[in-house]
Amino acid sequence: MAAEFSVSRDDIDDVAAWTVIRAARQLARMLALELAPMELSPVEFGVLAQLADSDGLSQAELARSVGVRPQSMTALCAALESRGLLARGPDRGRGRLSRIRLTEEGRALLARAYPRVLASNDWFGEDTTRLEVLRSTLRPMLGTPGEPVPDVP
Repeated sequence: MAAEFSVSRDDIDDVAAWTVIRAARQLARMLALELAPMELSPVEFGVLAQLADSDGLSQAELARSVGVRPQSMTALCAALESRGLLARGPDRGRGRLSRIRLTEEGRALLARAYPRVLASNDWFGEDTTRLEVLRSTLRPMLGTPGEPVPDVP
């Protein structure tokens, strides 16, 4: 006698969620390959793009805007600062608000990287409906601008 197989609505949601997560990870890997020749990761690109849009953010604000933990932002900013891509305020230290700004070198690298990132939209073809479906699927996972993103497994 064959075992009965059933799939509940919860199982379908979990499968769909994991499919989206796997697809997002694959897209991140593809984007990382595009940015690698510039020695830039997708998260570093996000940091530079956020600073170009809103110079003078604190590390906490920057962490929220790119979806990383504030603890990770310290090392990330230190690495970008050592490369001359961003500058942190002179009053750094525990409990002190440090405003971060994009340097000219950071703006130049962002200007070179931006076309590669924009070209990644072509991965979805010319079907704007497919692209809109992707956006509407990913938007709940990303939160709204200015809100912290939920943890991704």
